Amino acid sequence: MKVLYDYQAFDMQDHGGVSRCFAELYSHRPETLEAEIAVKETDNVYLQALGFPKRGDTYREFMNLEDSKLKHLLFKLSYNIKYSQFSRLDRNPKLNICESVYRLKKGDYDVFHPTFFDGYFLDYIGNRPFVVTIHDMIPELFPNYFPKDDIQILQKKAVIPKATHFIAVSEQTKKDFIAITGTPEDKVSVVYHGADEEPYVPSENVAYDYEYILYIGTRYHYKNFAAFCRDCLPILKRHPDLKVICTGVPFKHEELYFFDAFGVRDRFVHRFADTQQELMDLYHNAVAFVYPSQYEGFGIPILEAYKADCPVLLNDNGCFREIAGDAAVFFRMNGTDSDFEETFETFYHLDSNEKTAMLKKQRRRLKDFSWNQSAQTLKDVYQKLK
Repeated sequence: MKVLYDYQAFDMQDHGGVSRCFAELYSHRPETLEAEIAVKETDNVYLQALGFPKRGDTYREFMNLEDSKLKHLLFKLSYNIKYSQFSRLDRNPKLNICESVYRLKKGDYDVFHPTFFDGYFLDYIGNRPFVVTIHDMIPELFPNYFPKDDIQILQKKAVIPKATHFIAVSEQTKKDFIAITGTPEDKVSVVYHGADEEPYVPSENVAYDYEYILYIGTRYHYKNFAAFCRDCLPILKRHPDLKVICTGVPFKHEELYFFDAFGVRDRFVHRFADTQQELMDLYHNAVAFVYPSQYEGFGIPILEAYKADCPVLLNDNGCFREIAGDAAVFFRMNGTDSDFEETFETFYHLDSNEKTAMLKKQRRRLKDFSWNQSAQTLKDVYQKLK
């Protein structure tokens, strides 16, 4: 059996949960499953780690010629001929989408698995089965944050009615997907994300002269970052040596304005984590990782924190109890209703034995998530569709 994955997630992200999921499932696939990713070159760190060429390498290595107008012309001509894109001779070919279409037309696969929702492939797939992964239903569940013509919503509406089968990353996501789309339950299988199996060894000489709460990732509206900041104010006042470290993009103007208005600009610290080691060290040295989001389809940072022996505090929403089990502290942060301050203070004052017991629970829970098992479950789904 042979599965073809396309380019979408890897062109969309140089790193991130969607592309990482597909890269992990591809790299951990059973030996009995043949698979290809239709990507010629990429900026995606996960594919580069698997040996895929960096973006631009295809041109740099073309005919082993120095860069010149002649090389540029020959390169465009060569790839436009290969991909039948003669009308686009005045531009560089979009190699990855062209490669995906090329392989779809070639037909050397049994099951197609697009990595996102663009339905460009519908004109080329014929009668072959295709599988769509549903990572979450956030745009549909939070219409106050997403317009009705959001591109993801529109693409889903075009692709979902024609898909052969669906993969949901949690039971909660499966439940929401079925409720919103009316898809029959037997067409949806749950395949959890796995945990990174590379051993983590904390870096030496990584120390801060302050304690910190860790916030990871984006800060969109449904992530509840503003409410989290408000609830942190009395905590930071009570603990003058405590700060909040945030990863992701730098703070926005309105966030800095909020920090200034309450005199806590020096208490919210932005840190880039350029490597996985740096990210894991941020987890490891934190007082706690706090996930205040109103909803997540899965929540890979939970597993990252477990691996780094970082205590986890979760908003009691979405799939968090499903993923974390009893290996986390849960709080409530919904609109005007929040008990985060009280929950954090109770956690903060746990004695060393209680915190050690919590970390032991996290290590046990982490063992329930394996990319090898996830890839085997996915292979079993493919096998039924052949």
